[in-house]
Amino acid sequence: MEEFNFFPQSTVWEITFACNMRCLHCGTAAGNIRPDELTDDETYKVIDELGELGCEVLTLSGGEPLLRKNWQEMARRLKKHGVKTCIISNGYMVNQKIVDDFAEIGINNVGISFDGIEKTHNHIRQRPDSFQRAYNAMKLMSETKIRYCAVSQISNININELDQIRKLLVDVGCPQWRIQMTTDTGRMSKDLVMPLERYAEFIDKVLEFKKNDAELDIDIGENIGYYGCRGMDIRQGFPYLGCYAGTRVLGIESDGKIKGCLSMPEEFVEGNLRDSSLIELWNNPEGFAYNRKFTRETASGACYECKYLPLCRGGCATTSYSATGERANNPFCIYQIEKAQGIEPPPDTELITDLLGRFKEPAEKPVAIEED
Repeated sequence: MEEFNFFPQSTVWEITFACNMRCLHCGTAAGNIRPDELTDDETYKVIDELGELGCEVLTLSGGEPLLRKNWQEMARRLKKHGVKTCIISNGYMVNQKIVDDFAEIGINNVGISFDGIEKTHNHIRQRPDSFQRAYNAMKLMSETKIRYCAVSQISNININELDQIRKLLVDVGCPQWRIQMTTDTGRMSKDLVMPLERYAEFIDKVLEFKKNDAELDIDIGENIGYYGCRGMDIRQGFPYLGCYAGTRVLGIESDGKIKGCLSMPEEFVEGNLRDSSLIELWNNPEGFAYNRKFTRETASGACYECKYLPLCRGGCATTSYSATGERANNPFCIYQIEKAQGIEPPPDTELITDLLGRFKEPAEKPVAIEED
């Protein structure tokens, strides 16, 4: 990892904590605006520093980012720096005027949170008209040819509705579906997280979609898969090279706190932009040690003994930490599940050696659209 080229290639920025919903799975329990959120001028300074650090893709997130009054100016400034700019929204405020703003600014991708059939979506979002608002947002963008995707957090609440969700998205003309797995963070209660015994079934369903779906591009979230037979299949030949938090991914909270990934809990805060510049925080030689200085001794449990550890480093850090309280002891690993089922992939010593030799450059870039 010491030879890895660290720069914030993909940044997710919670530009406000304010939200017009109280979603059951919200990883940060967003709601009311923080009293000490960054001022407009402070956000512009951060954008200039991101440009200097070489940020390539940035996602404006929240809370609900459209509630921040200067989101358009933030996006325009990012575009001037040549940063691909995306937004993740619950869709409630997306009307034709907002869609026209997306087009005028040149937003590269809009993620619309979409979590189930109408009854389920409204229950998760705790707002009775949230489904219709989100679905109408996608309809408007389909008609206006705005690039967008649906983002679904799969949990114990909606795991049985995957086929129905897919049909709704195809019917509205959605081009891409990003499927993520909820974690026990923020407002999400542990009993609502997908049970481990259904994880293999879930991955099989996602693989079915990826292999047979010509109508909808299926994009897989960071915390799904890893190695083994199905883990390699789900990435379609692109090997999973671990959590990029603090190495190629950066998270910014609305009050200036910095993390390697916005989804990570407060224990992983590296500092505040009001105390140090973003450049200083990113270039701190002791910063983001859980990934930048990862060793086998960092891992525990099944991850410690695993032959794939030098590549995946325990998978998604947030998933592992929320499940076990440890950086790399991740039960949501399809390879470990397959081993328990007696399924062992063919020997792949040459693959591992080759990947380790090419590890300085990721096989695929981190995906920009993420949701807490």
